[in-house]
Amino acid sequence: MAAKQNSGFRVICNSVLRKNLVNLKKYIAELKKRHVFKAGLAYLIGAWVLTEVSALVLDTFAVPPYVMKTILIVLVIGFPIWLIFSWVYDLTPEGIKKTHKSDPDTLKSPVINHRLNRTIIGLLSIAVVLLVVNQLRISTNNSENKAGNRTPDEIATAEKPIELIAVLPFFNSKSDPETDYLGFAMADQIIGGLVYLQNMVVRPSASIRQYEHQRIDPKTVGEELQVDYILIGNYLKEDNVIRLNVELIHVHSNEIIWRKPLQVDFQSAFELQDIVAKEVIAGMNVQFTQKELSRIRKNIPHDPLAYEYFLRSISYTYTNEGDQLAIKMLEKSIELDSTYAPAYYHLGDRLHRNAIYGSPNSEEALRSENALLKALSLNSEHMGALGNLAMRYTETDRIMEAVELTKQILEINPNSAEAHFSLGYIYRYTGMNDEAIHEMEKAIALDSKNRVFRTIIITYLFAGEYEKAIEAGRLFEESAFIFEIQGLALFKLGKNTEAVEYFNRVIKLDPDTGEATVSSSTKAFIEGNPEEALSYAIQFEQFQIADA
Repeated sequence: MAAKQNSGFRVICNSVLRKNLVNLKKYIAELKKRHVFKAGLAYLIGAWVLTEVSALVLDTFAVPPYVMKTILIVLVIGFPIWLIFSWVYDLTPEGIKKTHKSDPDTLKSPVINHRLNRTIIGLLSIAVVLLVVNQLRISTNNSENKAGNRTPDEIATAEKPIELIAVLPFFNSKSDPETDYLGFAMADQIIGGLVYLQNMVVRPSASIRQYEHQRIDPKTVGEELQVDYILIGNYLKEDNVIRLNVELIHVHSNEIIWRKPLQVDFQSAFELQDIVAKEVIAGMNVQFTQKELSRIRKNIPHDPLAYEYFLRSISYTYTNEGDQLAIKMLEKSIELDSTYAPAYYHLGDRLHRNAIYGSPNSEEALRSENALLKALSLNSEHMGALGNLAMRYTETDRIMEAVELTKQILEINPNSAEAHFSLGYIYRYTGMNDEAIHEMEKAIALDSKNRVFRTIIITYLFAGEYEKAIEAGRLFEESAFIFEIQGLALFKLGKNTEAVEYFNRVIKLDPDTGEATVSSSTKAFIEGNPEEALSYAIQFEQFQIADA
């Protein structure tokens, strides 16, 4: 009896199973007729293509990560909706129509079948292209990431694919307070022209000011600045004529490549920029384009006295007093010649320096921005104005505009160390520390002696690269700033005894600075004095700190 019952139960189960299998086959057949499988495949391929393209585009424009997350969430939610739509509706030549199950012979017109086939084939073709592009990007990134595994010292001493040159301040053969300003000012103008040449890197004016009014040994200075060539010379201004003797020296061989006597009328002193640039290009055998040369010639002053005021402004040092004197000279220059872009750039630069420790909406800050915009209206490719305006936009949270301006500089000269560092600064400002390190390390590889670039150690600190922060500090001249960051990095590593040693150096070197206050606060915390640490932290609030 039990056997018969079991047999009957198996028959019922088999019957139900066969029925379910038949229903499943019908359901799958229905899905095929409605092209739901093809529609789903097309959606998945299309979604993958969209995410790949989005990743490329969003990375280019430094868009925040949440945008990509939003796109992915929308695509995931859209998938079941798309499948339901494909089941219920048909795309016919007459438009979208609801599909009826009772009409199997007319399910999904051949038009939609062909369209889906073409769509899938097209998307697969795009996917193959993107896979190739992505593979190339990975290969490039892998080679670039090797630099990320190098120490800061290895980055700084890496082999350079291009020639490096420093233009030193010219020596006044007949020292006179009325003409001494020309030595640095003329060198600065020549540097301002050479920065537009892509196949050489020229050390910035800030790096060479230390050699002003000095007779120097070219080989020694060349090694200090880590360059291949040095441009030096002396000048004499008599009446309205400037006589200039210039030498281009190859540092490694200590050989004079060429020596040229030049003479121009003082009112045509701006021509020296173009003349010397051509001689340097010829002497170094550098490849260049006519477009690069045309950029050098873009800035031509129209008033000799205005140009003299301009040159005098450049000679003033970057101190509070120097900035104020320079601003007065530049305002006089602009009164006489309102068409000279470099005058507006330097005015914007000096005003920005004055405003950097105050409110971003102060009168000087707004004047600085207007001056830089005016400079760019006169010369849209002025690299200095582009860079300074990018910093202004960064400080006022106009990040996309700042990135765009910096990338314009890199289009003009991909080997601009300042532009790479500025882009890194912008990335750091937004918390993109890995991207910031990548750009800043590029800058240091091009110009390891630029004092401004020392702030890469802040980026290493923010990114948790404490060992690199300590090591990078050794690339630059010792200072309270360097010791402070190295001390904080050691503190983060738990090396409290060494950290206190660095903090003591800061306190001894610059006791009345923000660096000393931070060092004292952290030192007190390490030594178990939280109240003293808090007291120093409160004192620190009086300092107006500017990230750089």
